Amino acid sequence: MQMNPRLSGLRCIRCASLWPPGDYPEGCPTCLAAGHPATLECRYTSTDTDDAIPLPVLAPVTLGEGATPCLDAANLAQAEGVGQLWLKCEGANPTGSHKDRMAAQLVSRAALSGATRVAAASSGNAGVSIAAYCAAAGLHADIAITRNCPPLQREAMERFGATLSAFDDSLARWPYVEDLCRNHGAFAGTNYLNPPVGTHPYGVEGYKPIAQEIFDQCGAPTDIIVPTARGDLLWGIFLGWQHLFDTGRIARLPRLHAVEPYARLSQALATGDARGLWEGATEQYSIAGGTCTLQSLAALERSGGTPVDVSDAAATQAQQRLARKGISAELSSAAALAAVSQLRRAGVLDAESSVVLMVTSDGRRG
Repeated sequence: MQMNPRLSGLRCIRCASLWPPGDYPEGCPTCLAAGHPATLECRYTSTDTDDAIPLPVLAPVTLGEGATPCLDAANLAQAEGVGQLWLKCEGANPTGSHKDRMAAQLVSRAALSGATRVAAASSGNAGVSIAAYCAAAGLHADIAITRNCPPLQREAMERFGATLSAFDDSLARWPYVEDLCRNHGAFAGTNYLNPPVGTHPYGVEGYKPIAQEIFDQCGAPTDIIVPTARGDLLWGIFLGWQHLFDTGRIARLPRLHAVEPYARLSQALATGDARGLWEGATEQYSIAGGTCTLQSLAALERSGGTPVDVSDAAATQAQQRLARKGISAELSSAAALAAVSQLRRAGVLDAESSVVLMVTSDGRRG
């Protein structure tokens, strides 16, 4: 396990300022001081083998994450009136969600930095994944959950040895994690700022290989539909496709569409400002919350994608449709299928579209 020697620095997605390799859990220091939290993206020096997607940590701690199946769902494609449709089944990761890809890079960086504990705010898959990878790396996990955290998620975190602290709502968790990271030496496993900036950029890089896997399994789709909260997965997938584009592997970027349970990104896009608060009630807890991030806006704008609001009722129907095909999906994941119908009716998708749905979690814990 070592840092990638090709990692040359990080660049702000808002002001384009460059920073040396290091840990920036609060994003760009310049933009943070100006009141505009902004993600940093990793920069790498070029080599003759640039076809390989670079990651910050080489030979990271692993539980076998990645290389998840991409299933051809021709019958669903026909029902939705699109040319092709695939299900990228991230529930095949070790703890049952896409978060394992992020945790492998993030926890490995925490260990390399000399940290002995990782602090995170999560009542779901991120907390379980961070707890598992911390256990594998010999680090301690401090997870701030909400009091209504699903029991199976809580039990899984505790089983991996995490210390849990419960709070009344999602935003109340962040000051606790901030204190642990700023004052007690914990490594930041999730965002803790409000307005949020997203997870540590080294962790988000762990999602980039998804693009290569999709490309290897089904070529370059026209559209990818991604359940989205603070946009780590959305942004990480975009970075992977951007690498494939920059190295000449693809002629155009696929459009990335963000699935939400209620309008956040559409309102942020209208003003160009991601710092608002747009609360709503939903059972899609993995993509709940009233905030969004600049990295989400950037992924949508740079890829030409759009946000899609999917109700709990529509997500439930989609979950049942997937179950009848033998696919177990968390409600937030199933919302991606419901988004296909909405995008088709809006004319964003058509009979020539080739679409990948990110089935982010298998629903084993709710």
